[in-house]
Amino acid sequence: MRWKITIEGLDEFTGRDTAEMVIEKPFSRLSEGEIGLSISDGKSILACLQQLVVKQQCEAYVLTSRYCTDCQTFRRIKDYGKRKIRTVYGRVEVSNPRIMNCRRCLPYFYDASAVLRDICPDQATPELMELSARMGSLMPYRKAADVLAEFLPIPSTESFMTLRHRTMKLGDRLDEKARQRAWFEPPSSSERKQAELDLPNDPEREFVVSIDTAHVRCSRSEKARTFEIAVARCGRGRRGSPPGHYFATADTSRRELRSRALQALQHEGYVGRGEVTVISDGAEIMKRLPRALPKPTAHIIDWFHIAMKIQPMQQVADHIVRCRDEWTNETVILDEEIRALKWKLWHGQVDRAMQQLEELIADMAMLREQGDLSAGRIWQLAQALLTYIRQNKAAIVDYGARYRSGHRIASSLAESAVDTLVARRMVKKQQMQWSLKGAHRMLQVRAAVLNGDLNKRLAWQPPEPTHRHHLAWMFEPTPPLLKAA
Repeated sequence: MRWKITIEGLDEFTGRDTAEMVIEKPFSRLSEGEIGLSISDGKSILACLQQLVVKQQCEAYVLTSRYCTDCQTFRRIKDYGKRKIRTVYGRVEVSNPRIMNCRRCLPYFYDASAVLRDICPDQATPELMELSARMGSLMPYRKAADVLAEFLPIPSTESFMTLRHRTMKLGDRLDEKARQRAWFEPPSSSERKQAELDLPNDPEREFVVSIDTAHVRCSRSEKARTFEIAVARCGRGRRGSPPGHYFATADTSRRELRSRALQALQHEGYVGRGEVTVISDGAEIMKRLPRALPKPTAHIIDWFHIAMKIQPMQQVADHIVRCRDEWTNETVILDEEIRALKWKLWHGQVDRAMQQLEELIADMAMLREQGDLSAGRIWQLAQALLTYIRQNKAAIVDYGARYRSGHRIASSLAESAVDTLVARRMVKKQQMQWSLKGAHRMLQVRAAVLNGDLNKRLAWQPPEPTHRHHLAWMFEPTPPLLKAA
């Protein structure tokens, strides 16, 4: 059986162009279940159609680029070359002429330029660049290249290294556009035009930035074994509300963290008014963000990290009280004291909790000198907890009241962001070594893909300058009527 497909292209410049292709299928294979078009047939049809469309579009673009709007003549062609344009439906080789400048308008300026260089400067369509970066950010490069070659008419030259270069290039562009946007459209931190009403104790009025750090294995060119990356997620303060936007950066400076956080908060509706709360685990790097954000900004230590520091003490104390036959005055109510310590921290009574910890450390030190190993373990854990509380005393709040009012008290959003952005692609299953720059660019693409605004961010352009440069007149042709006058 044989099918003939005729493709006809019409335009108002070059006229008419046609292409034909034939598909043949043996009748004997019909009994084997081979019915309809296969994936290879679809690839062939799309590749043939793409050849015709791209060539006709390039010819029309060259023809319109040759026309000089000032003197209404066609510019001369110096020579012809070839240009390969990679698209989602295959690679197309087109004629790429170099066009001379207009001799009438610019008689003393001789130059020739390839106009097709303006189309797809990366020699690949933006759709293919975006698709390659999207797939490369979600799975290993080799696997992404195999998936693209399986379903699209992409030649074998599209290797995993090509996908890596495209992913890194788009990550660099996203990073540059984020800096440009922060310069041309800075998020407002002083405007007082928040959309919602100023209701007291309203969780929806609060904006929460849940931030954490992720450790990535360094490449051989780096000095340390691992480096840190700041990963955060911004959303509203009510528990159960949508989590919000991701952002990640390898630059943990105060200025960079402020810029990234404000851009993410702007997506959630922040225009300079509202309560901003930063929830972190108390790391020194994360303390830079609350100081950089506009006031009022509160910093809260994640309750989960406090509870996890108390949990080993509680387990050892329960074991001591349950298994020891000879009780002393210090161990008979040891488990109840640690539960009371947790209750005080839950209700924000930091001074009372510190006082109780100091007394507990003194009691455990006496038993530790007598050779009690369990007491020595509690003494060691209590020392670490007391140091942690002293360093983050101002960031420990009344978690009970905050929880009952419907606010967030844990950095679970940041923990899930670290797992989604970093661990699934770069740490757990992928035993890869990353450079600081490469990891930063990869995370820009992953964050944009997960936020669903990759295409929007790549399409953003800085505003046009409103003033005319003082040297622009030297390169602008003189209108014919003005020249005659």
